[in-house]
Amino acid sequence: MAVAATTGIARRRANVRRIIIATLVIACLAIFTGFFRESSDGPLHGAQSTAASIVAPVQEVATRAVEPFRDAWGWASSLKDARDRAAALEVENAELRGRAADNAVRDQRIAELEDQLGIEALLDTSSELGGYRPVTGLVITRSITDWYRNVRISVGSSQGVVRNAPVVAGTGPGAALVGVITGVSSGTADVAFITDGRTEVGATIPEAGNPPGLVQSTTPGQLRMTGVPRAAPVDLNQVVVTSGFMVKGLPSIYPRGIPIGRVSSTGAQEVDVQQTVQVTPYLDPRNLSYLTVLTPQSAEAKRRASGG
Repeated sequence: MAVAATTGIARRRANVRRIIIATLVIACLAIFTGFFRESSDGPLHGAQSTAASIVAPVQEVATRAVEPFRDAWGWASSLKDARDRAAALEVENAELRGRAADNAVRDQRIAELEDQLGIEALLDTSSELGGYRPVTGLVITRSITDWYRNVRISVGSSQGVVRNAPVVAGTGPGAALVGVITGVSSGTADVAFITDGRTEVGATIPEAGNPPGLVQSTTPGQLRMTGVPRAAPVDLNQVVVTSGFMVKGLPSIYPRGIPIGRVSSTGAQEVDVQQTVQVTPYLDPRNLSYLTVLTPQSAEAKRRASGG
């Protein structure tokens, strides 16, 4: 009985809803029909104008109230878009920076390798250096001091590198002395730079009559040549080269004629019999990625390296 009663009530409610909807639809159709059929001064048009005049202020207020929120939403959307574009551009810039850095490093290494390959011409045309074979290695570690003391390179005894072998860098006939091999393993070698205060090189100045002297670093990055006679006509910018002479009673491990640097200043006291010559080296060891070892091949070159 309860189910039947509930079912009857539900049916009546559904019928009522249908009647209301149908009535509203018919009323709307009647209103729309009457609105379009009557003249512009009819009651329905008048009602529309009255409703519009009432709603217009409310609509304007609502529009003004909503406008800041609409502007804020537009600003937030624009800001997000701008941030997304900025992030994308930053990724692109990072990629381009990486490519530019790779290209710069590659170009530098290619240029340095070409310079080192040009040293072969120097060895082929010089009687003093003809007894050496160039072996080029990459700098793999370096000391971080003001003296630019030493580095380790990627060639060793397996490539013929021996202790006391001269180390040069530069281009062809302009290849300059930068150091000497002080330690060797099968695959690496240690290089002491001539700008290390503990390294001594027998040197001379051809344009000043080849006076013998000893080059050593007393200031980081600079060299001083001592033992030069006061009467030697040393002048600024004259070339300083290895002399091949004995140093302190021992044969020089450096063959004659390897460029070292240029005279930057000279000086002597009134009572001095020798003058002191300041020398600026041709190359800054800090800027070098590749070095060339002059490995001894001839009996004379091997004798120099052995110190005998």
